[in-house]
Amino acid sequence: MSERQITRDIARYSDTDEPMHRWALTIDGDTVSELWVAIETGEIMQVETPAEHQGNGYATALYRQAAAEITIYHAPEAHRTYEGDRFARSVGGDSLPCQHGCCDNDNDDEEF
Repeated sequence: MSERQITRDIARYSDTDEPMHRWALTIDGDTVSELWVAIETGEIMQVETPAEHQGNGYATALYRQAAAEITIYHAPEAHRTYEGDRFARSVGGDSLPCQHGCCDNDNDDEEF
């Protein structure tokens, strides 16, 4: 039987990114999915599951583990990729409000 493990650490997604929370699911020592969350905001910044491992619920397992440990949020809907939106709708959970003045609903409360 395969050995599955979820680990959590603080790492940089790339050399230019700030450190983030990172949950990784490994099977027999091979990383099959990762979930990256901004430390300051709790926003999910990246979910990666190679194509050969997609459809197995690995990213969902990471989301559930992360949400059990800290408060996490999906990106505002207008900021999501197609895949990110499908993931957010699939796992549920709260989204951050748009804070950058670029979303369609940012000006809903303004009077003209």
